Amino acid sequence: MVDAFGNDISAVGIPVTGTLGFAPELTPLPTPEEGGSSTLVLDPAFEKAGLITEDGGFEWNLEPDGDRQKFLQEGYSIPTGLADPTLVVKLAQYDRLARKIAWGKTPDANGFITIDAGGYIGDLAVFTEEIFKNGVIVRRVADAFLTKAKVDKTERGKVRGLELTFGLRRSPRLNNEHVGEWLIPPVSSIAPTITSANPSGKAAGETVTLTGTGFYGATSVTFGGVESPLFKVETATQIKAALPPGAAGSAPIVVTGPAGSSAPRAYTRA
Repeated sequence: MVDAFGNDISAVGIPVTGTLGFAPELTPLPTPEEGGSSTLVLDPAFEKAGLITEDGGFEWNLEPDGDRQKFLQEGYSIPTGLADPTLVVKLAQYDRLARKIAWGKTPDANGFITIDAGGYIGDLAVFTEEIFKNGVIVRRVADAFLTKAKVDKTERGKVRGLELTFGLRRSPRLNNEHVGEWLIPPVSSIAPTITSANPSGKAAGETVTLTGTGFYGATSVTFGGVESPLFKVETATQIKAALPPGAAGSAPIVVTGPAGSSAPRAYTRA
């Protein structure tokens, strides 16, 4: 819930689990609609990398590279557009897929490969998914290439991790940018309730802020039985909705979500 200072403790991300997948380059990435679905099914070419070390979760470095281009006029500058983005992750499993990604080789029937420490040329499609304690899911996709593979020092009684560093390419599949990202709010398991709708007296196309509970996953907002043409779930307790066309007067508001619909909230429109 957002407090008077704009703080929303429910939006704080504490990761509890995650998934890492690799596929050959040009494997179809999820569409925006597919990636935003709670029932996402990846292309069969993606292979999941299994267990990740506790401290080896996804580290995305998406900072620009180089100083901003400055001008004679003080205070004016633009970014260079250059970047050296990376993804770092540490695998706990050391198996066929880990070796294939790290060294670019598939073992023979004896489990044998040769390793060239100079690296190898091979592009990949990468998918990550993080699930947080508050139910939020964050997914990312990128076209990547391996730049570094480092095996942890062996220590008795400790997991020996395999740290992989990937460079990220600008991809025409991602608007010529580096990463595609979804932030998926948790779906409420209770029917929505509306406790307030402000301001009153708004007309078609104007915005009304709804306060209540159970808004995550809302699929529709209606005013007097007419669908809002545009609404946004800000938090589990707040929705901003545009009024649809309609006559002045009473227009009870109903929010519908996966667990049902709210009781109508009285509202008078202009």
